[in-house]
Amino acid sequence: MITPEVLYAELKPDISTVATSLFEVSERFLRETGNFLPHAAVLTAEGKVKLVAAAPDSKDGYADSTQVLPLLHDGLRAMAKEETLMAIGIAENVTVTPNGQAASQAIKVLFEHSRGLTVALYLPFAKKFLRRYSFGETFSVLAAPEVNAWKEA
Repeated sequence: MITPEVLYAELKPDISTVATSLFEVSERFLRETGNFLPHAAVLTAEGKVKLVAAAPDSKDGYADSTQVLPLLHDGLRAMAKEETLMAIGIAENVTVTPNGQAASQAIKVLFEHSRGLTVALYLPFAKKFLRRYSFGETFSVLAAPEVNAWKEA
């Protein structure tokens, strides 16, 4: 059986492709609006990245992450049934406390691959003066899948 560490090394190009796309979009949203709702990216069998978003029906025109995230998960599962996807990633704005350090806001990218690897990547950030942000070092941890796009029903 292949270990998660070996699988991570093999899939690092896919992880990088998906995570980089989501980190770039999330950083842009932070700079432009100061926050962002969960959004996603998929890696097709052809190696192309497609960005994905979800919007709930809202009477007042506003949505929050608790409304968007389940819709996004459902949409990604549906996409995986309709076309061959190699990987998915979902970006969220979270608070993280890495290894006993102080809590920090971070862009989280949950990466799930069709080969069974799930990794959470975090890019800590701090808001500075006039919508400027400073970003820390990205780190990753093995994680449990949330979307389960390739699980048989």
